[in-house]
Amino acid sequence: MQTPDEWLADFEAKVADLQQKATEFKTNVEAAGATERSESVTVTVAASGALLDLRLEDSALRKSADELATEILTLTRKARQNAAVGVAQAFQPLGGDAEMVQRIPVPEPEEANAPAPKRPTTRDDEDFGDEPVVLRDSDKW
Repeated sequence: MQTPDEWLADFEAKVADLQQKATEFKTNVEAAGATERSESVTVTVAASGALLDLRLEDSALRKSADELATEILTLTRKARQNAAVGVAQAFQPLGGDAEMVQRIPVPEPEEANAPAPKRPTTRDDEDFGDEPVVLRDSDKW
């Protein structure tokens, strides 16, 4: 049976260990962002997957808009994938296992290089008439 002093010392050691692991986790998550490059495009994302930086070389401007958009989206997907793996690995010191990292889906090569979806050519408000809609408290649906 532990004395109160032994119990307190054990508890303080556990708290110190958790604080060290939490600091290590925070550092690892902050460093989990990723950068992907091609000859003419560089994309950097945060650990959350948010786009932090996009750099275009002059040669990127010689590509068609569709080619450039596809390249940017492809690099962004790869960077987000790498960031997700980094975040999953940050959990390992907290007791997460490597199996967690293996569950992160990796896009198939043809999926990663798929062309960017086409943008709609019609305006959203063309579906509605020009008549304003005003409802009064007495109106019912």
